[in-house]
Amino acid sequence: MIPAFLIEDDIKKWLKEDLPYWDITTSLVPIKSAKATIYSKQEGTVAGLFIIQKIFEIVGAKFEPLVEEGTEVETRVAIATISGKFQSLLQAERVSLNILGRLSGIATKTAKMVKLARQSNPSLRICGTRKVVPGLSKYDKYAITIGGGDTHRFNLSDMILLKENHLAAFDSIAEAISLAKEKTSFSKKIELEVQNEKEAIEAAKSGADIIMLDNFSPEEVKHAIPKIREFNPDVLVELSGNITLENLQQYTLKGVNLISSGSLTHSVENFDFTMLIE
Repeated sequence: MIPAFLIEDDIKKWLKEDLPYWDITTSLVPIKSAKATIYSKQEGTVAGLFIIQKIFEIVGAKFEPLVEEGTEVETRVAIATISGKFQSLLQAERVSLNILGRLSGIATKTAKMVKLARQSNPSLRICGTRKVVPGLSKYDKYAITIGGGDTHRFNLSDMILLKENHLAAFDSIAEAISLAKEKTSFSKKIELEVQNEKEAIEAAKSGADIIMLDNFSPEEVKHAIPKIREFNPDVLVELSGNITLENLQQYTLKGVNLISSGSLTHSVENFDFTMLIE
Protein backbone atom coordinates (compact mmCIF):
# COMPACT_ATOMS: atom_id res chain seq x y z
CA MET A 1 0.00 0.00 0.00
CA ILE A 2 1.24 3.51 -0.80
CA PRO A 3 2.22 5.36 2.42
CA ALA A 4 -0.29 8.05 3.41
CA PHE A 5 2.30 10.84 3.47
CA LEU A 6 3.02 10.22 -0.23
CA ILE A 7 -0.58 10.74 -1.30
CA GLU A 8 -1.74 13.72 0.77
CA ASP A 9 -0.10 16.37 -1.45
CA ASP A 10 -1.56 14.71 -4.55
CA ILE A 11 -5.03 14.65 -3.04
CA LYS A 12 -4.86 18.33 -2.17
CA LYS A 13 -3.83 19.13 -5.76
CA TRP A 14 -6.74 17.10 -7.13
CA LEU A 15 -9.21 18.86 -4.85
CA LYS A 16 -7.78 22.29 -5.64
CA GLU A 17 -8.07 21.58 -9.36
CA ASP A 18 -11.76 20.78 -8.97
CA LEU A 19 -12.42 23.47 -6.39
CA PRO A 20 -10.06 26.40 -7.15
CA TYR A 21 -12.17 29.10 -5.41
CA TRP A 22 -15.50 27.90 -4.01
CA ASP A 23 -18.24 25.49 -4.96
CA ILE A 24 -20.97 27.75 -6.28
CA THR A 25 -23.52 24.95 -6.48
CA THR A 26 -22.95 23.39 -3.08
CA SER A 27 -23.01 26.83 -1.47
CA LEU A 28 -26.78 26.74 -2.10
CA VAL A 29 -27.21 23.56 -0.04
CA PRO A 30 -28.27 23.94 3.62
CA ILE A 31 -25.52 23.10 6.12
CA LYS A 32 -26.59 19.81 7.65
CA SER A 33 -25.33 16.27 8.06
CA ALA A 34 -25.85 13.51 5.52
CA LYS A 35 -24.88 9.92 4.80
CA ALA A 36 -23.98 8.45 1.42
CA THR A 37 -23.18 5.04 0.00
CA ILE A 38 -20.90 4.17 -2.92
CA TYR A 39 -22.19 1.33 -5.10
CA SER A 40 -20.62 -0.66 -7.91
CA LYS A 41 -22.42 -0.45 -11.25
CA GLN A 42 -20.57 -3.38 -12.83
CA GLU A 43 -18.55 -6.49 -11.98
CA GLY A 44 -14.85 -6.25 -11.27
CA THR A 45 -11.99 -5.73 -8.82
CA VAL A 46 -12.06 -2.81 -6.39
CA ALA A 47 -8.85 -0.80 -5.96
CA GLY A 48 -8.13 2.57 -4.36
CA LEU A 49 -10.34 2.50 -1.27
CA PHE A 50 -7.65 3.77 1.08
CA ILE A 51 -7.01 6.71 -1.26
CA ILE A 52 -10.59 7.86 -1.43
CA GLN A 53 -10.86 7.36 2.32
CA LYS A 54 -8.09 9.94 2.68
CA ILE A 55 -9.87 12.27 0.21
CA PHE A 56 -13.07 12.25 2.24
CA GLU A 57 -11.19 12.61 5.52
CA ILE A 58 -9.31 15.66 4.22
CA VAL A 59 -12.63 17.43 3.55
CA GLY A 60 -13.93 16.46 7.00
CA ALA A 61 -16.09 13.42 6.30
CA LYS A 62 -16.00 9.95 7.85
CA PHE A 63 -15.38 7.04 5.48
CA GLU A 64 -16.15 3.39 6.21
CA PRO A 65 -15.20 0.73 3.62
CA LEU A 66 -17.63 -2.18 3.35
CA VAL A 67 -15.36 -4.41 1.25
CA GLU A 68 -11.63 -5.06 1.35
CA GLU A 69 -9.15 -3.76 -1.20
CA GLY A 70 -8.92 -6.19 -4.12
CA THR A 71 -12.39 -7.64 -3.60
CA GLU A 72 -14.15 -8.91 -6.72
CA VAL A 73 -17.66 -7.51 -6.64
CA GLU A 74 -20.87 -7.93 -8.58
CA THR A 75 -23.11 -5.13 -9.82
CA ARG A 76 -24.91 -3.04 -7.19
CA VAL A 77 -22.66 -3.94 -4.26
CA ALA A 78 -22.26 -1.35 -1.49
CA ILE A 79 -18.57 -0.47 -1.44
CA ALA A 80 -18.41 2.12 1.33
CA THR A 81 -20.44 4.56 3.39
CA ILE A 82 -19.54 8.19 4.03
CA SER A 83 -20.99 10.53 6.63
CA GLY A 84 -20.50 14.25 7.21
CA LYS A 85 -21.79 17.61 6.06
CA PHE A 86 -23.55 17.74 2.68
CA GLN A 87 -20.82 20.10 1.47
CA SER A 88 -18.00 17.67 2.34
CA LEU A 89 -19.66 14.73 0.62
CA LEU A 90 -20.47 16.66 -2.54
CA GLN A 91 -17.09 18.38 -2.87
CA ALA A 92 -15.15 15.10 -2.63
CA GLU A 93 -17.57 12.99 -4.68
CA ARG A 94 -16.26 13.41 -8.22
CA VAL A 95 -12.53 13.36 -7.43
CA SER A 96 -13.05 10.23 -5.32
CA LEU A 97 -15.10 8.38 -7.93
CA ASN A 98 -12.64 9.34 -10.67
CA ILE A 99 -9.71 7.85 -8.75
CA LEU A 100 -11.65 4.81 -7.56
CA GLY A 101 -12.98 4.22 -11.08
CA ARG A 102 -9.60 4.45 -12.79
CA LEU A 103 -7.74 2.26 -10.32
CA SER A 104 -10.52 -0.33 -10.18
CA GLY A 105 -10.62 -0.35 -13.98
CA ILE A 106 -6.88 -1.10 -14.12
CA ALA A 107 -7.16 -3.76 -11.40
CA THR A 108 -10.13 -5.37 -13.14
CA LYS A 109 -8.40 -5.60 -16.51
CA THR A 110 -5.19 -6.87 -14.93
CA ALA A 111 -7.05 -9.57 -13.01
CA LYS A 112 -8.75 -10.74 -16.21
CA MET A 113 -5.42 -10.97 -18.05
CA VAL A 114 -3.71 -12.77 -15.16
CA LYS A 115 -6.51 -15.32 -14.89
CA LEU A 116 -6.54 -15.96 -18.64
CA ALA A 117 -2.75 -16.23 -18.91
CA ARG A 118 -2.37 -18.68 -16.05
CA GLN A 119 -4.89 -21.10 -17.50
CA SER A 120 -2.19 -22.24 -19.92
CA ASN A 121 1.01 -20.96 -18.23
CA PRO A 122 0.64 -20.96 -14.40
CA SER A 123 3.93 -19.17 -13.69
CA LEU A 124 3.48 -16.41 -16.28
CA ARG A 125 3.56 -12.83 -14.98
CA ILE A 126 1.44 -10.08 -16.52
CA CYS A 127 3.28 -6.78 -16.23
CA GLY A 128 2.48 -3.12 -16.62
CA THR A 129 4.58 -0.60 -18.53
CA ARG A 130 5.50 3.06 -18.13
CA LYS A 131 2.58 4.03 -20.38
CA VAL A 132 0.83 5.69 -17.47
CA VAL A 133 -0.71 9.10 -16.83
CA PRO A 134 2.02 11.49 -15.56
CA GLY A 135 1.27 12.30 -11.94
CA LEU A 136 -0.72 9.09 -11.49
CA SER A 137 2.05 6.57 -12.16
CA LYS A 138 2.33 5.21 -8.63
CA TYR A 139 -1.43 4.83 -8.44
CA ASP A 140 -1.67 3.09 -11.81
CA LYS A 141 1.16 0.74 -10.82
CA TYR A 142 -0.45 0.08 -7.45
CA ALA A 143 -3.72 -0.88 -9.17
CA ILE A 144 -1.85 -3.40 -11.31
CA THR A 145 -0.60 -5.16 -8.18
CA ILE A 146 -4.14 -5.28 -6.76
CA GLY A 147 -5.19 -7.09 -9.93
CA GLY A 148 -2.41 -9.64 -9.42
CA GLY A 149 -0.01 -8.18 -11.96
CA ASP A 150 3.64 -7.13 -11.82
CA THR A 151 4.60 -3.45 -11.90
CA HIS A 152 7.64 -3.90 -14.19
CA ARG A 153 9.68 -0.66 -13.96
CA PHE A 154 8.25 2.16 -11.87
CA ASN A 155 10.62 4.68 -13.47
CA LEU A 156 13.91 5.10 -15.33
CA SER A 157 15.93 4.46 -12.16
CA ASP A 158 14.58 0.95 -11.63
CA MET A 159 16.46 -1.18 -14.13
CA ILE A 160 18.67 -1.07 -17.21
CA LEU A 161 16.34 -1.48 -20.17
CA LEU A 162 18.20 -1.05 -23.45
CA LYS A 163 15.59 -0.42 -26.12
CA GLU A 164 15.92 0.04 -29.87
CA ASN A 165 16.74 3.76 -29.61
CA HIS A 166 19.39 3.15 -26.92
CA LEU A 167 21.03 0.44 -29.01
CA ALA A 168 21.29 2.82 -31.97
CA ALA A 169 24.12 4.54 -30.08
CA PHE A 170 26.24 1.37 -29.87
CA ASP A 171 28.10 -0.71 -32.41
CA SER A 172 26.62 -3.93 -31.06
CA ILE A 173 24.35 -5.43 -28.43
CA ALA A 174 27.41 -7.06 -26.86
CA GLU A 175 29.05 -3.65 -26.44
CA ALA A 176 25.94 -2.20 -24.80
CA ILE A 177 25.59 -5.08 -22.34
CA SER A 178 29.29 -5.04 -21.50
CA LEU A 179 29.14 -1.33 -20.65
CA ALA A 180 25.97 -1.85 -18.61
CA LYS A 181 27.64 -4.57 -16.55
CA GLU A 182 30.69 -2.39 -16.01
CA LYS A 183 28.88 0.80 -15.00
CA THR A 184 25.75 -0.39 -13.22
CA SER A 185 25.22 -1.53 -9.64
CA PHE A 186 25.01 -5.26 -8.98
CA SER A 187 21.49 -4.63 -7.67
CA LYS A 188 20.11 -3.71 -11.11
CA LYS A 189 19.00 -6.21 -13.74
CA ILE A 190 19.85 -5.68 -17.39
CA GLU A 191 17.09 -6.13 -19.97
CA LEU A 192 17.39 -5.95 -23.74
CA GLU A 193 14.57 -5.21 -26.16
CA VAL A 194 15.22 -7.06 -29.41
CA GLN A 195 13.56 -6.90 -32.79
CA ASN A 196 14.49 -10.28 -34.25
CA GLU A 197 15.89 -13.69 -33.40
CA LYS A 198 19.47 -12.75 -34.30
CA GLU A 199 19.45 -9.90 -31.78
CA ALA A 200 17.86 -12.19 -29.18
CA ILE A 201 20.65 -14.73 -29.53
CA GLU A 202 23.32 -12.03 -29.28
CA ALA A 203 21.67 -10.70 -26.11
CA ALA A 204 21.59 -14.21 -24.64
CA LYS A 205 25.25 -14.82 -25.45
CA SER A 206 26.19 -11.45 -23.93
CA GLY A 207 24.61 -12.18 -20.55
CA ALA A 208 21.37 -10.20 -20.47
CA ASP A 209 19.18 -10.98 -17.46
CA ILE A 210 15.95 -10.45 -19.40
CA ILE A 211 15.28 -10.47 -23.12
CA MET A 212 12.19 -8.70 -24.40
CA LEU A 213 10.91 -10.04 -27.71
CA ASP A 214 9.25 -6.95 -29.10
CA ASN A 215 6.40 -7.39 -31.59
CA PHE A 216 7.30 -11.02 -32.31
CA SER A 217 4.56 -13.21 -33.74
CA PRO A 218 3.63 -16.32 -31.72
CA GLU A 219 5.41 -18.46 -34.30
CA GLU A 220 8.57 -16.36 -34.01
CA VAL A 221 8.43 -16.66 -30.21
CA LYS A 222 8.18 -20.47 -30.39
CA HIS A 223 11.18 -20.58 -32.71
CA ALA A 224 13.34 -18.13 -30.76
CA ILE A 225 12.97 -19.36 -27.17
CA PRO A 226 14.85 -22.69 -27.53
CA LYS A 227 17.74 -20.91 -29.24
CA ILE A 228 17.87 -18.22 -26.55
CA ARG A 229 17.91 -20.82 -23.76
CA GLU A 230 20.61 -22.81 -25.54
CA PHE A 231 23.02 -19.95 -24.83
CA ASN A 232 21.50 -18.65 -21.57
CA PRO A 233 19.29 -21.22 -19.78
CA ASP A 234 18.42 -18.88 -16.90
CA VAL A 235 17.48 -15.78 -18.87
CA LEU A 236 13.93 -14.47 -18.47
CA VAL A 237 11.95 -14.09 -21.68
CA GLU A 238 9.46 -11.24 -21.91
CA LEU A 239 6.97 -10.57 -24.69
CA SER A 240 5.72 -7.09 -25.51
CA GLY A 241 4.07 -5.16 -28.30
CA ASN A 242 0.32 -4.81 -28.80
CA ILE A 243 -0.59 -7.74 -26.55
CA THR A 244 -4.09 -7.24 -25.21
CA LEU A 245 -6.79 -9.21 -23.45
CA GLU A 246 -8.21 -10.10 -26.86
CA ASN A 247 -5.07 -11.76 -28.27
CA LEU A 248 -3.34 -12.77 -25.03
CA GLN A 249 -3.91 -16.53 -25.34
CA GLN A 250 -1.82 -16.62 -28.51
CA TYR A 251 1.22 -15.56 -26.46
CA THR A 252 0.90 -17.60 -23.24
CA LEU A 253 3.46 -20.05 -24.60
CA LYS A 254 5.77 -22.48 -22.86
CA GLY A 255 9.03 -20.78 -21.90
CA VAL A 256 7.58 -17.27 -21.69
CA ASN A 257 8.15 -15.74 -18.26
CA LEU A 258 6.68 -12.26 -18.63
CA ILE A 259 4.18 -10.44 -20.80
CA SER A 260 4.06 -6.66 -20.56
CA SER A 261 1.03 -4.80 -21.81
CA GLY A 262 0.60 -1.04 -22.00
CA SER A 263 -3.12 -1.62 -22.49
CA LEU A 264 -3.48 -2.19 -18.74
CA THR A 265 -3.04 1.54 -18.21
CA HIS A 266 -3.13 3.46 -21.50
CA SER A 267 -6.42 1.91 -22.62
CA VAL A 268 -8.11 1.34 -19.29
CA GLU A 269 -11.90 1.35 -19.13
CA ASN A 270 -13.15 3.26 -16.11
CA PHE A 271 -14.94 1.12 -13.54
CA ASP A 272 -18.41 2.56 -13.00
CA PHE A 273 -19.34 3.55 -9.45
CA THR A 274 -22.06 5.81 -8.12
CA MET A 275 -22.47 7.66 -4.83
CA LEU A 276 -25.99 8.17 -3.52
CA ILE A 277 -26.89 10.41 -0.61
CA GLU A 278 -29.70 9.10 1.55
